[in-house]
Amino acid sequence: MAVLQKIFPWTLFSIGLVLIVRDQLIAPFIILSFIASFGFWKVPSFDKKLLPAIGLMVLFCWYLIGLSFSDNLTYGWKDIESKLSFFLFPLILIMTYRSWDNRIVQLMKNGIIAGVLISMLLSFGRAFLCKINGGELCFRNNLFGFNMHATYLSVIYILSVFFVFERKWGFKREILLKIAFLLVALAGIYFMRSLSSFVATAVLIGGSFLWFVISNRKWTYLILIPLAVTVGVLTIKRLPAISGEINTTTAILKDYSKDPDSFIRRKVNWNESNTVRIVVWNFSLGIIANHPMGVGTGDVKDQLNAVYRKNGYTLFAENQLNTHNQFFQTGIALGIGGMIVLFLVILGPVFLTFRKPDPIIWVFVTLIFITCLFE
Repeated sequence: MAVLQKIFPWTLFSIGLVLIVRDQLIAPFIILSFIASFGFWKVPSFDKKLLPAIGLMVLFCWYLIGLSFSDNLTYGWKDIESKLSFFLFPLILIMTYRSWDNRIVQLMKNGIIAGVLISMLLSFGRAFLCKINGGELCFRNNLFGFNMHATYLSVIYILSVFFVFERKWGFKREILLKIAFLLVALAGIYFMRSLSSFVATAVLIGGSFLWFVISNRKWTYLILIPLAVTVGVLTIKRLPAISGEINTTTAILKDYSKDPDSFIRRKVNWNESNTVRIVVWNFSLGIIANHPMGVGTGDVKDQLNAVYRKNGYTLFAENQLNTHNQFFQTGIALGIGGMIVLFLVILGPVFLTFRKPDPIIWVFVTLIFITCLFE
């Protein structure tokens, strides 16, 4: 047990690192972490902070039950396998919670910071080499971010910034390190060009400012809001990746709002990301309305493909597009009840810490919630 107690914190460090740098290798590290966690297991005592973890386990069990009324069990079991972490990580947390200390938490955060540093080095290095060799799209989202989907990697970049800023590194002028890390992370997020990450960054910048004002009672700083908004708008206009995404999204939303039915009929051969999301979200809402109890864990893809083909979206069916929204994806599988449970699991930490807010928890919840809206 003593050996396991030494290994367990470092397995948590390695999970963060490997997830970012080479997530295809994550499975053995998760298994090792689970085994090593036995050295920290204690009989759990009730703590309301564990309710979201329990809720995640309930959601996993609900997915298991959803197999019982699924026709496509092959896809269903694959989905269960991908969601095994919904059960495994909460179990580890519940059984080891009484043994945790700041060292374990910090090692977890350090793993993510280390992974992001390596990701930054590889992403920027690869882009610069591409540019030196005459490449033209080296800093575009489909080439820039290393190893992981641009949205997910951007989210982790944002989270790592808050980890770096909250920590006291213990040397003079550490603020310079923090600012440098922030600027490189923002540059990486910009090049990955994920609209949801742009939204999350804007929300968290505004939220951080309000947090500072409220916690320090610097009410006079509120007069800076109009200036900050103006500077922000002018900055966005000078950044083509962001302004282009905003202009495209705005134009598509205006087109959709004029006549939703016509929009759906006209966009059969379009593959622009915002258009895809609007179309798929419409179809997803229709499936949920027709199946308020869900279609079953294994039949989500089949239901979507059937609706795509019925409406002429053959390309969507061939590419087997998912809902691009975790709430809708869960709603199709498990029904409205499943959506509610997912909503409570994600926002639960905010409700439970509302009287004594923890900035990092609120940042994490904000990132997860916004990501689930678009992915």
